Amino acid sequence: MRTQYDEIGRSYERLKREMPLARGPERATVESLTGAVAGRSVLDLACGTGWYSRIIARAGAASVLGVDISEEMVAVAEHTEAREPLGIAYKVHDARTLGVVGRFDLVNAVWLLCYARDRSDLAAMARTIHDNLAPGGVYTGLEMNPNFDWDGPLATKYGLTHRPDADFPGGKELTVTAHVNPPISFQACFWEEEPVVTALRDAGFRSVEIVPPVLPADPGDTFWDDFRTNPAIVGIRAVK
Repeated sequence: MRTQYDEIGRSYERLKREMPLARGPERATVESLTGAVAGRSVLDLACGTGWYSRIIARAGAASVLGVDISEEMVAVAEHTEAREPLGIAYKVHDARTLGVVGRFDLVNAVWLLCYARDRSDLAAMARTIHDNLAPGGVYTGLEMNPNFDWDGPLATKYGLTHRPDADFPGGKELTVTAHVNPPISFQACFWEEEPVVTALRDAGFRSVEIVPPVLPADPGDTFWDDFRTNPAIVGIRAVK
C-alpha cells in the first residue's frame, strides 16, 4: 500500500537534522521520555527511517523493533542498519492492525496518533500500543500539543507550519509543512486532549500523562519565546 511518506523517503531525515523544532525540543523531549531505556526491549511504532530507533539503540536498549506503514521509509531504515549495524529489526505494517508482535518494556511512538483519522483509528492505535507492552510497561509518545492555541504564536519560525483545513469532533484536519529545502508537506490530524486520553485509558492503561516538552535552550535565548508561550508539541507517558 502506497502512503504519503513513500513519496518523501530519504528526504525525511533532512527534517530531523534541519528543522529547529525537530532537532531541538522534539529530540530533547523524546530522549527525556526514553532516557531509562538501557537493557530494555523497545517497540518503536511509526519509526519512519529509524531516526529514533537508532537513538534508542545507541542509548543501550537490549533490543529494538521499528515498525512503519511506509515501505520506502523502512527500506531507508534497513539500508542504514546494513551500513551501520545496531541490531535493529524493522517491519512494514500499519500500527492500527499490527497485532501482538512481542511483550516489550517500552513502546515509543513519535508522530503516530496524529495519523488517526477518527476515534476508531485512535482506539486501534492505543490497543496496539497497550497489547505489545509487558505488564508494567511504558508507552512514550510525542504529538502535537492538544492544548495548542490556534490564535497564539505559530511554529513556523521553528520550521513547521500546521494549517487547519477542517474541524471535526475532537480535532482538526491539517496540512503540515516542514520548511526544509525543498519543503515537505503532508496531511495529519490535530487531536484535543480528551480523545487521546480516553483512547489510551479505554485500551487499558492505568495512568496517562501529558508531559510538557523539553527545551534544550538557555532561558535567555529569545528565539524560543514563541514556543515557550505556545508549545507546538508535548510528550505522552502512559503505564500499563
